[in-house]
Amino acid sequence: MREKLRHLTGGCLLVRMRGLEGERFLNLCMTKEIEIWNIASLGECQFEFWTGIREFRRMRPLARKAGVRLLIKGRRGLPFFLYRNRRRKLYVAGLGAFFAILFFMSRFLWNISLEGNLRFTDDTLLHYLNSIGISCGMPCAGIDCVALEEAIRESYPEIIWVSARVSGTRLLIRVKENETAGGKIEEYTKPCDLSAEKGGVVTGILVRQGSARVRVGEEIEAGQLLVSGRIPILNDNGETAGYHLVHADADVRIRTRESWESEVEKIVREAAFTGRERHGLRLRVGGLSFLWMMPSFRGEWEFREDSRQVSLPGDFYLPLVVDRILAREYITYERNRTQNEVEELKNQLNRKKIQNFTKKGVQIFENNVKIQEKTSCYVIRGELEVEEAVGMEQEVQTETRPDAEQSVEKTDAE
Repeated sequence: MREKLRHLTGGCLLVRMRGLEGERFLNLCMTKEIEIWNIASLGECQFEFWTGIREFRRMRPLARKAGVRLLIKGRRGLPFFLYRNRRRKLYVAGLGAFFAILFFMSRFLWNISLEGNLRFTDDTLLHYLNSIGISCGMPCAGIDCVALEEAIRESYPEIIWVSARVSGTRLLIRVKENETAGGKIEEYTKPCDLSAEKGGVVTGILVRQGSARVRVGEEIEAGQLLVSGRIPILNDNGETAGYHLVHADADVRIRTRESWESEVEKIVREAAFTGRERHGLRLRVGGLSFLWMMPSFRGEWEFREDSRQVSLPGDFYLPLVVDRILAREYITYERNRTQNEVEELKNQLNRKKIQNFTKKGVQIFENNVKIQEKTSCYVIRGELEVEEAVGMEQEVQTETRPDAEQSVEKTDAE
């Protein structure tokens, strides 16, 4: 690309060579390091090639030495373009104004690119940049990259590294987020108990702090106390002299049954494309928009857009966005679901439910899914036997049952 641009800027010539010593002439040009490209043989001792204006002047003595004749068959490049239009003053003035406008626009910011952000979306960070005065259309000289980096780190503690630089008319911001960021880890010191959110059979218990109130194999109910934050303090006679309050901490797992239900309509609406298409082009400059597209007064259409911001080499972005629009006509119709579609939908819902349970660390032992047909819909019901962790914090109970005064020994999870 650079070579082609250099050739067009300096001007190049299409030269036809005739003579019996064509190979000798080409060897002489190679010895003198004269640039020649796109050599093509025309037969009958004729060759065509491209070369620069200065190179053509240097090869004239070599052509006389080799006894060949050079003919110019074509001209291309900026020098010939300017020479042909030397008398068109308005054309030259317009061309000069165009480059003057490009130079003026190069002083402003027209594109903001974000890289490395996963937790925070582009819209979130762009909204923050706009709130601190960084937006497209502002002068590039008004951007302090060092201050911008510090501001982003202070506003988003989860971002541990920021790099900001201005290249051409583009602001490139690279960030790196803390992969383990989940907020500051709070140190729980407030006394509390652990109670069950749901009922089931205890399959394992590991108490790190507190006093267990259930055993492995015991069936519990929702709201039942699992681990107490009150630890009895015994005197010399073995009697309870008081209680030491702690923050109960334990891993309690129970086996229970979970169920879910979902309704699926029998009739489904689908779209079928008719084959009619319309193509359009839209230009957006700032808040202005210009659309070129044939209108349609009937039918339903699906629109797709392919947007691209106009840019020149070297990160030189312009405030011009081109949208290519494709519209396809479609019609909608209704039909009944087939049994295979209902079965596949049942499997999809079941897989989704299993994935949701697995993400929460739930172990599944049994899974049953059934389909019930009704007048206007299908009801898909699922029932699973699972093993999961329970333990909901609540205030420490100030009074306990007589049979719960003595602590159950701490038990390791099976």
